[in-house]
Amino acid sequence: MYSKNHCRIEKTENGVKIGITDYAVKKICKNFEIFLCDEDEYIHAGESIGEIISCEFFDIISPVNGTVVRVNEEVLDNPQILVDSNPWLVEMTDVAFTQQMMSEAEYNDYLNNLK
Repeated sequence: MYSKNHCRIEKTENGVKIGITDYAVKKICKNFEIFLCDEDEYIHAGESIGEIISCEFFDIISPVNGTVVRVNEEVLDNPQILVDSNPWLVEMTDVAFTQQMMSEAEYNDYLNNLK
């Protein structure tokens, strides 16, 4: 599932894992920093779960409500893996979908209309 804010969501047994889309990854310059929210933090849809400081700064906006139960420390320790393999960034439980999510095909149509 995908959001208009360029997040991708993978459902898990207990909630969801959230990452950014390949489109967003391509916006990251060679030298960048990433910051993620804290574990046990409750996030509302539309709030930031992190930020990427690069030649193009952007917030990573959560498309769901939920409690952050795990942050991908590997990405914080070695940000380059975000560009190399685009892993998940945060895992959330007690998730409520408050925004309409898109399939991969719908998201690709959305991207084509941005150009």
